[in-house]
Amino acid sequence: MVINPDIPKSHQLYTADQSRNIDQKTIEEFGIDGFTLMEIAAKGAANTIQKVTGLNRHGLFICGKGNNAGDALAAARYLVDNSDHAATIYFVFGSDDLSPDTQKNLELLQKLDQQGLPITFIDDLTESDINTCDYITDGIFGTGLNSDVRSPIDEVIQKINGAGKKVISMDVPSGLNSDTGMIQGIAVSADHTCTFGTQKIGLFLNDGPEISGEISFVDLPFPSYLRKDFVIRFDDELQSELPEVTRTARHKYESGVVHLVAGSKGLTGAAIMAAKSAWKQGAGSVMLYAPEKLLPIYESSLPNIIKVVLPDSDSYNPDHTEIILNKISEKPGVLLIGPGIGLTTDAQILALNLLKVYQGPAVIDADALSVWDQLKEFPIDQKKNWLLTPHPGEARNYLKLIFSDDYERFIDTREFSKKHQLSLLMKGNPVYFHSGKHSFISGYNTTPFSRAGFGDVLAGTIATKWGITESIRWAPILALLSGYSTYKKSNSSPFGPEHLLC
Repeated sequence: MVINPDIPKSHQLYTADQSRNIDQKTIEEFGIDGFTLMEIAAKGAANTIQKVTGLNRHGLFICGKGNNAGDALAAARYLVDNSDHAATIYFVFGSDDLSPDTQKNLELLQKLDQQGLPITFIDDLTESDINTCDYITDGIFGTGLNSDVRSPIDEVIQKINGAGKKVISMDVPSGLNSDTGMIQGIAVSADHTCTFGTQKIGLFLNDGPEISGEISFVDLPFPSYLRKDFVIRFDDELQSELPEVTRTARHKYESGVVHLVAGSKGLTGAAIMAAKSAWKQGAGSVMLYAPEKLLPIYESSLPNIIKVVLPDSDSYNPDHTEIILNKISEKPGVLLIGPGIGLTTDAQILALNLLKVYQGPAVIDADALSVWDQLKEFPIDQKKNWLLTPHPGEARNYLKLIFSDDYERFIDTREFSKKHQLSLLMKGNPVYFHSGKHSFISGYNTTPFSRAGFGDVLAGTIATKWGITESIRWAPILALLSGYSTYKKSNSSPFGPEHLLC
């Protein structure tokens, strides 16, 4: 199945350097001047502010010196001139030495002031100014902030956050690092953020989602050839751009075959969850390699699943290698290995034996990740067909990835994927997925999926989607969005993995 969706601009995430580079090249090379871009951004912001606050309102516009302030000033002009708003303008650093486009927008506001429109310029920010406004527009800092906010700006931000007014930030909330999503000392806590031209990756990492509020993307006429090397945000809106996954095959072994090496004594639940998930998602056949002494459990709970018996055992051991490899050779498909196989030496040797010989697509999950130290030395031609699916604890313990926040977790997992030339799905909130030159970040809250069993269900779904679509890049995204779609429709509380299997 060919999957090549158009990624909406609102779902393309960029760093601050990338955003500035696109903006600069649009101005200097493509020929759209900065003031025009600012006008388009400001009109979009004004539309959002009017939608959020209504007509005939009084806005307090708190501005710095750069183009972020210019966006706020131009938005104030649109609102005063077209929406019956009044505007109070405060420059936190004074109004000298403004950027050229910001200076021009100040002069335009001054002309409207001279025509009697309700515009007030203030030199000090008083409690009265805050109390008499209906909303506050934050135009202090843009994407260029790279050090902690200091006095007196920290005091201004404290006043904004304590005002009890609706707050709208221009591009990013002032004080938020637009790359890492970390608060730099103190940051504006916005109800809405109007981000211009490019979506900033930091809005979706660490503190970003909490303090950005509702994000409104305002498109700017950046030429498409400058929009490249972006991270993809995935959510239900992107899901509408993806094709429906439908298995078409002449027989049960032609497409969507899942080979499941999962479950051992005391850990059969993981295998059951993964098998049921694969079956529900439309696998042509699910073949569970079942230690013989566990067969009664699987026969009663998995009537639709093919059981390949591994004789005289209640857990996996190296003697099972040939049975499994022969069956996969007869009925090619996707190998899912790891859920509940245990951490015994025998289980680990089996995993190594299988992956050393097997050349096809493999989802390596849970306990199978424990042998990564040996797997990392395997040839690239094998690893390019692997998808590793750790949660944060497994990433630290088995993959030796050390991270302290969401940004480091994203960067470290991306570099790991590139270094070893394999695909990696990093569970957590947010979820990250890296495959080749492509990286993805979940654009929704994934904490409802942080309960035991969800990982097993996800692994089974991924293996099935991969088997049907033959796309290592899109199968994990399709699987994640499938679960999220079910969650949104569910009335169950608490939501559990069993609800994905109904």
